[in-house]
Amino acid sequence: MDNMLKEYIEKLKLVDTVEEYEEFISKLHQMMKQESYKNDIVQNIRNKQKYMVNKFSKESTRENMLKAKENLLIYLDSILCEEYEKSSQFIQKGIERYLRNFYFFLEAFREVKPDKRASLTSENLKKIQIENEYDLQHLLYAVIKSLYPDARREVSDDSGVGTVRSDIKILSLNTIIEAKCTRTSTNLKKLTEEIEADIVHYKADYIFFYIYDKEKIIKDRHAFESNFNRSFDGKEVRIIILQPVNM
Repeated sequence: MDNMLKEYIEKLKLVDTVEEYEEFISKLHQMMKQESYKNDIVQNIRNKQKYMVNKFSKESTRENMLKAKENLLIYLDSILCEEYEKSSQFIQKGIERYLRNFYFFLEAFREVKPDKRASLTSENLKKIQIENEYDLQHLLYAVIKSLYPDARREVSDDSGVGTVRSDIKILSLNTIIEAKCTRTSTNLKKLTEEIEADIVHYKADYIFFYIYDKEKIIKDRHAFESNFNRSFDGKEVRIIILQPVNM
C-alpha cells in the first residue's frame, strides 16, 4: 500500500494545472477506495484538496489550487511516514519473534524422539552440536531462508572504510542477522566490542545479534540486552541471547 501511495505523491508533485489536479484527485479517491483506506483519512484528504475557484481569474484559481496541492502533499507524506513506521515495527517484531523462538526449533529437532518408522534416529540427531559461530550460522540460515527466501549468507558490503561481511542478510528488508557463539577464550569485554564494531560498520535498517552464550559469560542478560536494544544512528538493533541449561 505504501509503494502505491509513493507513486501518487510523485504524480501529485508534477501536477501544474487545475485540470491535471482534478484528474489526479479523481484517481486518488479511486485508489483509496480500492485499497480500503479508513474513512477519516479519506475525509481529511477531501478537506485538504479543496481550493477556492475564482470565476473571474483563472490564474487566481490556479494559485489557490497550488496551495491546496502543497497542503495535500504534506498530508499524504504524513500518511506514508505512519505506514512506514507501522510496517517497520511489524517487520522487526516478526524477525525478533522468530529468533526468540529458535530455541524451540533446536529443542524439537534434537530432543524430540523421531517416530520408530523414521530413518532418523535420536543418536544421529544428538551428533549435531553447536560448537562455534559457523554451526550456529548454518542452523539459523536454514530457518530464516524458509521464512525469507531472499536471505543470503556471508554478504559483503562496502562500509566506507573497507569491506564488511554479514552472516545473514535479508535483502528485501535491509536486515542483518549476526550469529555469535561464546568460547572459553571469549570475555564480556571482547564480545561487547565486537557488537559495537558491527553496529558501526554494517549498513542496514535492522541489525539482529543472536548470541548462543554456551559459556555463560553474560551474567546479566536483561542489562546486556537493554544496553543494545535501541536505535544507533538510525539503525534498529536487537540482541537475542540463548544460554543452554546444563543439567
